[in-house]
Amino acid sequence: ILFVGTKKQAQDAIREEAERCGMFHVTNRWLGGMLTNFVTIRKRLGLLDQLEARQAAGDFDRMTKKEASLLTDEMTRLQLKLGGMRKMRRLPGAIFVIDPHREHIAVTEARKLEIPVIGTGDKNA
Repeated sequence: ILFVGTKKQAQDAIREEAERCGMFHVTNRWLGGMLTNFVTIRKRLGLLDQLEARQAAGDFDRMTKKEASLLTDEMTRLQLKLGGMRKMRRLPGAIFVIDPHREHIAVTEARKLEIPVIGTGDKNA
């Protein structure tokens, strides 16, 4: 299950509960094509793993300060946007969405791929 909740009020709760049950989550911003263009997302997750391995091996210490800073910034950005989907190797079986009205792009992508959507909403949704 992929938990989606980018509202400020829902971010912490979604992150905690998704991590508690060992599932994936998106709490910052839904990037268009996260599901329909999942091959590219997987490549970016591979890059994140590669950058972290290089940092752990000490490659950043041998680079110039500017190069290391650029790679660190890229790694931070990828962790922020894709960190909750890190171990996701295939499309989810279902998506749990807080406020489907706000997350309409996620719902549209899930419908296009015929992934079941479970949503909670306010009276405006």
